[in-house]
Amino acid sequence: MAKTEDIRTIGIIIIGNEVLSGKVRDENTPFLIESFNRAGLRVGEVAIVADIVPRLAEVIRGFSERFDLVVTTGGVGPTHDDCTWQAVALALDEPLELHQELVDRIEKRSGVAMTDEQKRMALLPRGTTLYLKDGRWPLPQAHNVIVLPGVPSMVAGRIEALCTRLARPRPWLATAYFTADEWVSVAAIDAVVAAFADLEIGSYPVFYPADHKLRLTFEGPDEARVRAAVAQVTEAIGHDQFVRVTWRPPTDVPVDPA
Repeated sequence: MAKTEDIRTIGIIIIGNEVLSGKVRDENTPFLIESFNRAGLRVGEVAIVADIVPRLAEVIRGFSERFDLVVTTGGVGPTHDDCTWQAVALALDEPLELHQELVDRIEKRSGVAMTDEQKRMALLPRGTTLYLKDGRWPLPQAHNVIVLPGVPSMVAGRIEALCTRLARPRPWLATAYFTADEWVSVAAIDAVVAAFADLEIGSYPVFYPADHKLRLTFEGPDEARVRAAVAQVTEAIGHDQFVRVTWRPPTDVPVDPA
C-alpha cells in the first residue's frame, strides 16, 4: 500500500445495476465520504456505474490516473453480474489470475472447498495484494485501486481500519452564520473568495426556520487565514447580521449545529 503521506485524494466508484435502478439503496457513498473526510482525506469525485465491463474499466482507469487512491464497492461475488475484477484488470492492463491466498482464506472461513464457480471471485488482477486480513473480508488492492463488496457492513469494517491507517490532519473549518440573505450578500462573498483563494469557501442559503438565513464555511490549513476570512466577510455583511461562528480544529470531530 502507498505510504500514508502520499495519499491525499480519493475517488469512489459505486458499482451495480441494482443501485442505478433503485432496487438497492446506496448506503456506502455517504459513509465513505464522511469517513474519509474525518480522516483528513479529500474525496475528489464519486461515480455510480453499471455492470458493464468496458465502461467500468474506463471509469476505473480515469480515477486511477487522477486520484491517489480509488475505492470501489460492489460486484465482487461469483455470479454473472459480478464483473468488477474484470474491469479492474482491463483498466490496469493486468491479466486475471487465481489468487490462492484469497481462496485459502475463504475456504478456511467457510470450512469447505470452493467450487470452480465460486473461485471466480478469487480471479484477481496480477499483483493484487491483500491487506487488513483480520476480518470477514480482506482489503484487496491492485495498483492504487481498492476493491470492496457492496454490503455496507463489510465496507464499514474495512474502511474504518483503512482510515485509521491513512489518517492525516484535517484543515481548519469555520462555519459562520448570518441573518442576511445570500441574495444580498453576493458581493461580500465574491470579495472574500477573491482575497482568500487559498481557502475553500462555501455558501449555503437556509430556507427552513432557523436563527440564520446564510451559512458560510471557510476551510484551510492555516488557522490565521481562516480567521481573517471570517473577519472580512463579517465586516462586509455587517456585524448586526452576524449570529455566530463555530470552529472545527484539525483534531476535532466535525459538528454542525445547524
